[in-house]
Amino acid sequence: MLRAIVLGIVQGLTEFLPISSSAHLSIVPRLLGYATPTLAFEVLLHFGTLAAVAAYFARDLWAFVLSLVAPARLGPEEARIRRRLLGLLALASVPAAAVGFLLQDWADEQTARPLRASVWLVLTTAIMIAAELYDRARSRRAVPVIPVTTEGRVGTRAERLARGAGADPPPTDAEEELKRLPVAKAAGIGLAQALALIPGTSRSGVTISAGLFEGVSRATAARFSFLLSIPAILGAGILKLDELSGATETPAELLAGTIAAAVSGFLAVSFLIRLLRTRTLWPFIWYRLIAGGLFVLLLVTVRG
Repeated sequence: MLRAIVLGIVQGLTEFLPISSSAHLSIVPRLLGYATPTLAFEVLLHFGTLAAVAAYFARDLWAFVLSLVAPARLGPEEARIRRRLLGLLALASVPAAAVGFLLQDWADEQTARPLRASVWLVLTTAIMIAAELYDRARSRRAVPVIPVTTEGRVGTRAERLARGAGADPPPTDAEEELKRLPVAKAAGIGLAQALALIPGTSRSGVTISAGLFEGVSRATAARFSFLLSIPAILGAGILKLDELSGATETPAELLAGTIAAAVSGFLAVSFLIRLLRTRTLWPFIWYRLIAGGLFVLLLVTVRG
């Protein structure tokens, strides 16, 4: 039972924090001396994390449904925005679905080797490092803040020009920015999600990094990433439903692991979205480099 709960918590936290669930679910059992999780158990853990992200974005998901079946309840403008965002999510889901269909067996082989997963965990951190360095350089080149005394507030030159030209004001928060996300940027994030098939990459890490390369804020990229994870996790789970009959864990262990994954996953989503409003990915980058290096060392020396 303890094994099921521990692995459920590992899955829930690492599915959404940018530290890679596939790598940790391969490495942690080996280091703790646990039996390798069956595919059936992993499928249920993924459904646990699916429940977590669906619960967190329940309001958004309900709005998507209403925009299709009862748009009048939202109003014409809100229904249009929701349908547009739903279309962006559908578009961005295509690359990962195609790559997953073609390369899932290769990815499973990589994940089945803890040492190899540890190496990938370190190597793929380069994507996040590059994204943070790029965003830092871009911020330094940004237009400095200029006071706008006629409105009694401080704003950027870009804001002043936008107001003078009669353009829409810049987004004020992540939800507002998400509503205006351009098609090209959504497609770019979707292409990046396809890289998450590589063990150690992290779906949230690579998609948030793609957002940074495109000039999207971390918080907005995180929200889009988590919404995008819903069809990805659901699709992957459905494709492996036939594995459920091969479970060696007891029903109680399966249930405990699934609940642990759901609760820890919900907390991880909430934590990361709040964190990225004001912080960068660097804490997770350092964790990946240090933990990944330690994993390699332990797997080579301790576990042989």
